[in-house]
Amino acid sequence: MAAKSAPRATYAEIAKTAGVSEATVSRVLNGDENVHPDRIKAVNSAVKKLGYKKHRAASALASGRTGLIAVVIDDDLSIFADPFWATVTSGISRVLMENELQTLLMVTPLESVDGPVAHYLMGGEVDGAIFFQLHKDALIKRLRKQNLPIVITGTPHSRSDFPFVDTDSFGGAHAATKHLFAKGCKQVAIITGDIDTTAGAARLDGYSQAYRESGHVPSKKLISAGDWSMESGRAAMARLLEKVEGIDGVFASNDLMAVGAMAAIEEAGLRVPEDIKIIGFDDSVVAQTARPALTSVRQDIVALGEAAAELMIAQLRGEEVEPRILKSELVIRETA
Repeated sequence: MAAKSAPRATYAEIAKTAGVSEATVSRVLNGDENVHPDRIKAVNSAVKKLGYKKHRAASALASGRTGLIAVVIDDDLSIFADPFWATVTSGISRVLMENELQTLLMVTPLESVDGPVAHYLMGGEVDGAIFFQLHKDALIKRLRKQNLPIVITGTPHSRSDFPFVDTDSFGGAHAATKHLFAKGCKQVAIITGDIDTTAGAARLDGYSQAYRESGHVPSKKLISAGDWSMESGRAAMARLLEKVEGIDGVFASNDLMAVGAMAAIEEAGLRVPEDIKIIGFDDSVVAQTARPALTSVRQDIVALGEAAAELMIAQLRGEEVEPRILKSELVIRETA
């Protein structure tokens, strides 16, 4: 038979232990900053002594807050093949939990501003929403009009005042492509991610800029589209090898596609890095465990999630927020 849990401490019991009124207890527990510091200290001490835990439903009714932050990924469930998502959501959840907030994960293509996700987010069920991999800005524009706090992970598509956090995708792709030319490559291809996302577009732009700076002319034939998945990287590399002779370097826009490309290179009877050098992006566990070990552009994925959560919390506190761009860094291993 399961043991019964201890009864929840009441405001009256907290007030008696702290030597204050029940009204003061209520004010302290609901974040009223106008209470005298000594009384705040006494109430918090009593709360700790009695093991009081807030009742989420009652707290939501009293404060107008649900304690839930939606993390919305504009994609389908296939994204979970990429360890990026587990890592970034762990960063978000850690910061939210430290601030007594919980994560509500929602994975769905955001095809309509009138879809079920939009209606849920506008229905008062969450205190804010953090978005990933947005293909369009229409939904977040609508949510802003509803005064829902939002954070975009990735640079917004349109110029706006949307709070966002991003990694320097352009700079990382630029550095990776320059490194391939510095290693003696003459024909450097790119396997893009979804270029309808700003990360995919920025990495293509960084590659193109480095290509021009090298004194070479980037050919459209050297650009092969992927969708961030390993299989798409394999297929994109196979197309490149079939259509273009002399490819000796590849920048793949994430590590999963890079590993897929390595498989296609091996299947074609070629070797990495002897015949074709390759660089990925993310520096995920995939890069670190690949054989040969994958040279990759490191983005601090945990810090990306933490920064997104911090921007959300700042908004909930009524603070002004500024966009954050995190640095990227080339980590050189065996493939280039």
